[in-house]
Amino acid sequence: MGRVGSALQPVDVAPNGPAGRPPTGGRGERRVLLALSGALILLRVAYAFVYPVDTDEPQHLHIAWAWTKGLLPYRDVFDNHAPLFHVLSAPLIAVIGEDPRVLLFMRLAMLPVFAAALAGSYALGRRLFGARAGAWAAILCGLSPTFFFKSVEYRTDVLWAALWVLAVATLLGRSLGRGRAFRGGLLAGVCLAVSLKTIMLLCALGIAAVSISLLAGSGTARSDCATGPKSADAGVRRLRDSWSLVLAFLAGLLVAPAAVVLYFSARGALADLYYCTIQHNLLPGVGRWGYSRRVYLLPPILALLIAAARFLIRHLTGGGARVAFLLLLSGTQYLLLSTVWPVHTRQDLLPFYPLFTVLLAGLLLDGPVRAAAEDGRSRWSGVSRLAVRFPVFLACVELAVLPAVSSLTGRGIRPQMRQLAEVLRLTKPADYVLDRKGESVFRNRPFYYALETMTLERMARGLIPDSIPERCVETRTCVAPADTRGFPPRARRFLEDNYIVVGTWRVAGRLLTTEAGAVQGRALPFQVIVPARYAIVAEIDAARGRLDGLPYDGPRDLPPGRHDFLPASGGGRLAVIWAGAAERGFSPFAPAGGAP
Repeated sequence: MGRVGSALQPVDVAPNGPAGRPPTGGRGERRVLLALSGALILLRVAYAFVYPVDTDEPQHLHIAWAWTKGLLPYRDVFDNHAPLFHVLSAPLIAVIGEDPRVLLFMRLAMLPVFAAALAGSYALGRRLFGARAGAWAAILCGLSPTFFFKSVEYRTDVLWAALWVLAVATLLGRSLGRGRAFRGGLLAGVCLAVSLKTIMLLCALGIAAVSISLLAGSGTARSDCATGPKSADAGVRRLRDSWSLVLAFLAGLLVAPAAVVLYFSARGALADLYYCTIQHNLLPGVGRWGYSRRVYLLPPILALLIAAARFLIRHLTGGGARVAFLLLLSGTQYLLLSTVWPVHTRQDLLPFYPLFTVLLAGLLLDGPVRAAAEDGRSRWSGVSRLAVRFPVFLACVELAVLPAVSSLTGRGIRPQMRQLAEVLRLTKPADYVLDRKGESVFRNRPFYYALETMTLERMARGLIPDSIPERCVETRTCVAPADTRGFPPRARRFLEDNYIVVGTWRVAGRLLTTEAGAVQGRALPFQVIVPARYAIVAEIDAARGRLDGLPYDGPRDLPPGRHDFLPASGGGRLAVIWAGAAERGFSPFAPAGGAP
């Protein structure tokens, strides 16, 4: 943090400008803010129902459920995320229970976290520019399409972003002493326990702190030369204070990660934690891992950011160094994500928007006025009058864009609710269900790894063997997704050959041929791969005949191998399916292949 401790000391009250402009705007502006806030809340609740499900969401639900069942993630259940988000979610998952609406409830439970991120943006804006700018920063952030939609989802990144903006707001508070530095570090450490992508944010924080220290220090050094030897003691004190702030921040930063490491180490799962959260995600050749030409953009763009920060320090009155620090922090976050970080997803931008909108609203509403206070030029008054209208216009545009990006009449979470309702009907708690990333939520998976990007790439390279067929046989897994996209080729062939679609899932079994030869007394042969109880079902009426030479009078345990069925009655097509599905009313011949 260098000399950033002294450089970032705020004024007690953000300046209102020479004209005495009120910090919260007029009555009409406050009404607009209230209307936009109400629309934001209503849309946020509505989109919890109608926004499409991201594949990460069931994975997070499944890991949180695993905690409620006494399973230890990383050792017993694969997860490539840091643990804190799921630990905090587990009590609510336990209260909800095995309910197909669990994703809806957990999306709604993210509302306070969403509000916390906006509150952090407001607090940061209020401290840097005044309450008016803080309010507009929160509104512009909340209505930003990327931030809005990705924070609708139940995912770690929402909590990650909220904690980060609160940490930054804490560090840029009224007085950056050791206590505040420790609290800011503590929040950053909790952020790290939610997502290891915090490492990128901490790098940006370090770059911003060092840059501000150098920019502020250049002016201090010139002052020291003018005042003579007496300034030496003051310089030593500043250096000592700076290091004490750094140490206080680091002490807070280490608390939460150390607790996580000690917890898993005490349970013999430290190696599993390391593999899943770090080693598994480090794979050269994926995204920008390895060589990327974008890295050459880092030095020149960073130099431009530093030049802009220097301009703000010199020309913005009333805490320009803190505004410059925020510019460097948010800009460097985005720069590192775009040039160095290997995989860039939209949710990675969530910590950026609450900081960026503070700068946007603050510099539009307050920047011209504070610059006018610096140089007294009247031309700033016209700019100021024009700039204050822009946040209103921008917020209205964002509000209009949201339904265009994702329709309010979409199917939303209904397909996921149907899929979850069907698997809960199909299976008992002890049954294994094969899925890609945890779509069954409340059931154990036969294959350890979630089939996400890094896993599939490792399987394609032969680093992780595709043992899905063997694991399904070993665990007698009789239920798998109807849609086999996203599975590796060997597993996909296994599912398509040995499972039959019933609704949104497929169950162990297959169609039996119903050619004329069967009518002539020939048996219908079939192979069983997964040992289980099987039933013969007919498209019309009940199936009758002889199974393996014995009269068929109901479901029967069948070992792996060749079997045959000689039909005697039952019209239309015939199929052999897992008895659990047949007994619960599921059939491959029902409308849409589901339960009648």
